[in-house]
Amino acid sequence: MQKPLTSSIIIPEKIQQDWQTMLNVLAELAQVPVALVMRIHEQEIEVFAANASLENPYSVGDKEALHQNLYCKHVLEHRQKLIVPNALNDPNWANNPDLALNMIAYCGLPLFWPDNTPFGTICILDSKENTFAPTHQHLLETYQKSIEAQLNILFQHTELLHNHKKLQLEITENNKRINEINSQLANEIDCRRAAEQKVKYHKNHDIGTGFLNAFALYRHIDKLINSNQKFVLLHIHFANSRTIQQEHGHSTFDHLLTEYRSKLTKITDTSVTGRLDSSDILLIIHADKKKLPKLCQHLSEIGKACFSNNEAKIHLQSYIGAVHSKENTSRNDLLKCAYNTVIECQSLGKTFTISDRSLPIKSSLSEHKIETYLLEAVRNNDLFLSYQPKVCPYTKRWVGSEALLRWNHPQLGAISNEVLIQLAERNGLIYELGNFALRNAIQQTSEWVLHSPNLVTAVNISAVQLKDPHFVQHVKQLLNLYKLPPKNLELEVTESGLIADEALAIETLTQLHNMGVSIALDDFGTGYASFQYLKKYPFDTLKIDKSFIENVEYCANDQNIVCAMINIAKKLKLKVVVEGIENHNQERFVTLEGVDSIQGYLYSKPITADKFEEGLFNQTSIGTPYFRFM
Repeated sequence: MQKPLTSSIIIPEKIQQDWQTMLNVLAELAQVPVALVMRIHEQEIEVFAANASLENPYSVGDKEALHQNLYCKHVLEHRQKLIVPNALNDPNWANNPDLALNMIAYCGLPLFWPDNTPFGTICILDSKENTFAPTHQHLLETYQKSIEAQLNILFQHTELLHNHKKLQLEITENNKRINEINSQLANEIDCRRAAEQKVKYHKNHDIGTGFLNAFALYRHIDKLINSNQKFVLLHIHFANSRTIQQEHGHSTFDHLLTEYRSKLTKITDTSVTGRLDSSDILLIIHADKKKLPKLCQHLSEIGKACFSNNEAKIHLQSYIGAVHSKENTSRNDLLKCAYNTVIECQSLGKTFTISDRSLPIKSSLSEHKIETYLLEAVRNNDLFLSYQPKVCPYTKRWVGSEALLRWNHPQLGAISNEVLIQLAERNGLIYELGNFALRNAIQQTSEWVLHSPNLVTAVNISAVQLKDPHFVQHVKQLLNLYKLPPKNLELEVTESGLIADEALAIETLTQLHNMGVSIALDDFGTGYASFQYLKKYPFDTLKIDKSFIENVEYCANDQNIVCAMINIAKKLKLKVVVEGIENHNQERFVTLEGVDSIQGYLYSKPITADKFEEGLFNQTSIGTPYFRFM
């Protein structure tokens, strides 16, 4: 009985044709009517290949049962050559089935797989007595070796596939076990994360009301100040808070504050509430000077309204001090001004007072100090990436993103991508920052493309990175490491990056382009030689600067310039991205001009990776065309 491995091996058609050619030559040279390759099975032997001759009575596929007195059976049992010159004169072969076909002479050799499992025989037969000359026997042996060599190759290939399947099964089992372990680990991580989030929540929030506590509130004010955002700080003092807490309990007063806050959301949904102590809260809102008096009046009326507690009617006696933030104002000065305003309000018997005092100007930090902070941020891995979606103007679906470096410093606040790069180029940290941005963007995109295979993430590249002779290899290694196809990465370069070393920039960008990485010219139209670069460099995308979009709905010159740039890009077969889209008129104009994608605050500001992923995945899972994160 054959082993399962060899019995399952299929002889390719090309090899069967080679064997037939051998048999044709063998029969012709040996001057015999029949040359065969036989293959043995469990209960029978089969004509597997035969010479093409009219005198050959055997056909491919003919079979004989093994229990008979067969020439080939004898060869395989004794594992050696058999020569029968004339079976009619040999009583041992008197009942051989081949005599019925008038085949009285036989010469055959065994064929074996490399594991010594029998394959069958190669043989020649004659209808007349034949002692088979040594030359013909030697030729038969040569063909035997040739066939066994081919069987050896087929066996090794099949054994390799067999082992590969076994390995795949083992890998599948191992992966299953790993997935089970990962699932358990993920559950543990989720539990730990939930506990950490709970701790973090209590660290930043007032337990009774859920408002931000003083520490978290101060941090939020610092962030707004350092990012130059305009806001109004309202200090609200409840003069009857102690009386309510004594008569009804602290929890009742906490409940009244939450009700007060919930009614406030009906007036404005852009507020942040923090609790300073048992009697005072701070409210941060974004409102202009014209609307502020009316808003303060509403807040006062909310406090005067009745709140119920076990059928008891309670009123909140509130005094409100409002102050506008101003440029270069410190948090302490702003808080002090708001506090003095609410004291003044109470002493005058007013329900609210809006301060018009000039606030002290905060001294600016030196650039050296900022660079020192940046060095610490790089070492402590305090940087992160935000992603601004790129939207198809026709389907409103997210087709890509721009990765932007961000840094939130407790004193400096939010530092933008452009400032970070400028600082890093000056103090030699650009390699660390550039590598951080590139690595994290590629790693993050490699996860997103599993869901959205055509998503393209753009990363800004500095002049210093373009001058690095190892930059191309670095990009290639990162793509291979995270298994991200080059088509899903776009590198944005500015004119300043090209000016630094034109020859090296051309060589670097050409190599990246040939790898399949998309190359985009950023801030197009703002430099003095932008059109020259379109001829010299292998750009795939032209990105029109937002300065041309700001007034495009009003200014005919801007409209003509944008149209000209889009037309040039189309002539050069470049994709066109427009940034800075903030309203539907701007969107409508560039869409009619046939741009490929748009980005801007109309769709989303730069957002965290988690927010971007949520928007990207939801637009498929629930069919929403796009999301606005404002």
